[in-house]
Amino acid sequence: MNAWFAKFRISAALDGAKPLSASLRRRIAASEDLGRFAALCAALDRALKQSPPEPGAPPSLHSSILAAVRAAARPGLAALRWAPAAGLGLCLALILAGAWWPRHRPAQPPGPIAQALAAPSAALDLGGQMTRAMPAAVLAPLSEELDRLNRDLDHTAQFLLANLP
Repeated sequence: MNAWFAKFRISAALDGAKPLSASLRRRIAASEDLGRFAALCAALDRALKQSPPEPGAPPSLHSSILAAVRAAARPGLAALRWAPAAGLGLCLALILAGAWWPRHRPAQPPGPIAQALAAPSAALDLGGQMTRAMPAAVLAPLSEELDRLNRDLDHTAQFLLANLP
């Protein structure tokens, strides 16, 4: 535990560009592990200060982000938000038409009645299929973005862990 604290003090002194305290220099001189750590940290500090910083992001990142935002803002996805309501309205209209039609049509033989009810039942089946398929279609872009965010967090954690001493 004490060695860990001494390593922390060495690192903090280098980060703050402050000289090491006399007691810390004595501990470094007495311990081979602390001496190696201090030399490694000093070399890393010099290398980081001498090398020019690399660009933080590739030049095409801005344009690719804007292209993704524009693609997400296309009206095709906005229309999908109203699809469940439109499907419900269609189902209600078909139910009302199905209830109104038998009362106001001329008498026909029993065969066409079964055919007349096939169309509303097919529409109701279609409405049920739409309500099952629409949530997946609406949430797919959000799921993809969440996957990308998790991938970025994993890469960030790997980068940070790779740079720890």
